[in-house]
Amino acid sequence: MKWSSRTFGCCLMFVVSLLQTVPSAATEAPTSINGVITVNVHQARYLYEAGAVFLDVRPQEQWEWGHVEGAHSLDLGSAFSQLSYRDDIDRETPMVIYGNSSYHMQGAFASYLASLWGYKRIFYLREGYFSWLSKDFPVDLTAERDPACLAQAELPASDAKTC
Repeated sequence: MKWSSRTFGCCLMFVVSLLQTVPSAATEAPTSINGVITVNVHQARYLYEAGAVFLDVRPQEQWEWGHVEGAHSLDLGSAFSQLSYRDDIDRETPMVIYGNSSYHMQGAFASYLASLWGYKRIFYLREGYFSWLSKDFPVDLTAERDPACLAQAELPASDAKTC
């Protein structure tokens, strides 16, 4: 069962990477995903204040332009698949997953995959990073980061410090 989920996840990741390179008409991301709770920007802010882990699944370049303060970069096209086999992350950890906006599918795909891989408390910020930014909620706009730190794409343990 685990092997088939990983195989499916890898295939889906391949399709996602193809979709990111092919221009398409503006279509909206789904409003609901099986096994995932869709939240609006205000609900996401509540989860942020409660200490939920935020995962930014946008491409690395977009992450460097700005992201939710304290969020972790797990580019859907490359690093996100790490979640499928990580045993050091509690599957009950509340995670808010986001992409750019409701007109981009990265957050929806990532949320679905996380649910498929056994994560139980997945929250999908459908409105995405730009809605968070528009509300003047905490963001990190500094592009001066240690590239080695960004490449790690690690989720914090409860006592680990972030880069």
